[in-house]
Amino acid sequence: MKSYLKEISIKSTILIIGNNVEHLYRTLKSFLNKEKIVIRSEKKGKEFFLKNTPDLVILEVSNNESSLKLLRHLKSIKPSVPVIVFTSTGSEDLAVKVFRWGVWDYFALPFNEKEFQKSVLSALGMEYYNYDQRYWYGLLKALKFINERYTEQLRLTDIAKIACMSVSTFERIFKKEMGVTFTMYVNRLRITKAIKLLKEDLSMSEIAFSCGFTNQFHFSRVFKKIMQVSPRDYKRSLK
Repeated sequence: MKSYLKEISIKSTILIIGNNVEHLYRTLKSFLNKEKIVIRSEKKGKEFFLKNTPDLVILEVSNNESSLKLLRHLKSIKPSVPVIVFTSTGSEDLAVKVFRWGVWDYFALPFNEKEFQKSVLSALGMEYYNYDQRYWYGLLKALKFINERYTEQLRLTDIAKIACMSVSTFERIFKKEMGVTFTMYVNRLRITKAIKLLKEDLSMSEIAFSCGFTNQFHFSRVFKKIMQVSPRDYKRSLK
């Protein structure tokens, strides 16, 4: 178990996606020293996100379909990566919409730099909103383990130990911070992988086992619950 408890590297990668982001870059550099900051356009940002797993994404969003579609895509592929949205065309409706999709924070230009700094540091695990350092750092360790091993059999008791919490405390903090239960979070990761595998020439049982399910029946039931369609029907729709 010791290998699972290695400290998360201090150096983080921040991906900024947008066209007019120089001011954000300067703001980040004013309080971050070791972090790697990558700036990309929407298309290049999507490619970078798929090939890498940044510790934080800062995304320029407007009311156009392109940026909103990208936001939903990022959150569906790697839901554990925090996304901070900033916009120059903000509205209350837009804020409500992006928070429903699970963004970490939302800023309309011009924004309060101190609040932005606090949000970035919190997303990177350097400051803490609701819990003390031990709980927040424990949650980060658990998420790192889950994201790397979700295709294996994960037991809640083992994950709680990795987070150095009791099962009840871990369940409560996980649900509050992630917005879903531990089981639903793992299932979403598995179904995201299954969607990709359904495009390949694999049997349902092969896909189920590859994604971490113990049997095809359980896989089909979870898939339909999340996607509102059976995996077989989904596969037929791809043809």
